[in-house]
Amino acid sequence: DAINNLSDSGSALVTLVGFKLSGKPADSQHPYGHARMEYIAGLIVSFIVLFLGFQMGKTSIEKIITPQEVKFSMIAVIILVISILIKAWQFLFYRKIGKTIDSITLLATSIDSRNDILSTFAVLVAVIITRLTGFNLDGYMGLVVALLIIITAINLIKDTISPLLGNAPSKELVDNINKKILSYDGIIGLHDLIVHNYGVARCFASVHCEVCAEQDIMISHDIIDNIERDFL
Repeated sequence: DAINNLSDSGSALVTLVGFKLSGKPADSQHPYGHARMEYIAGLIVSFIVLFLGFQMGKTSIEKIITPQEVKFSMIAVIILVISILIKAWQFLFYRKIGKTIDSITLLATSIDSRNDILSTFAVLVAVIITRLTGFNLDGYMGLVVALLIIITAINLIKDTISPLLGNAPSKELVDNINKKILSYDGIIGLHDLIVHNYGVARCFASVHCEVCAEQDIMISHDIIDNIERDFL
């Protein structure tokens, strides 16, 4: 559990660096900005969670095969309870901010904090039950939590890889774009709508607007300029 907490410092560092890099403005090599760095940071955190799940599973299996005596200590119990309360606050904080700014990285970090609560709670329960019954639950509880962490990590990896590969735009967004463009006088149709997402609040779209062949080209150009300004 201590090593797990130490790894959270590494996850937090990755998240910090990810936010710093994703906030860089667009340049000649990256004309659409660097916002996708946040997805990469989230992916790294997800792999850290997966690695910890496997490590915890390995250690738990070793403990089941060769049980080691768990020494009961009231100080350890108090520390575990305080740790759970702090992690619960972290989980709620990360989740709230993650939803507020629509951050995959912070939502991944909130899941990591929730996993920490589970693993620490498992340690606490194992210590207490072992004290009361004499049966060593350390390895068994650890294995259950490890499996939960591995499943969560796999789902997080899927969620962070998907936007990196390029998600299809939602039907609602496509319908809204079509409806909005067709509401302009002079637009009689549209086709070849392409939507790209380069990170949170970094959405780019292009579309071919159809106008009447007899309409003055300058009028058509003015309509297109108005559409672009309105969408921005």
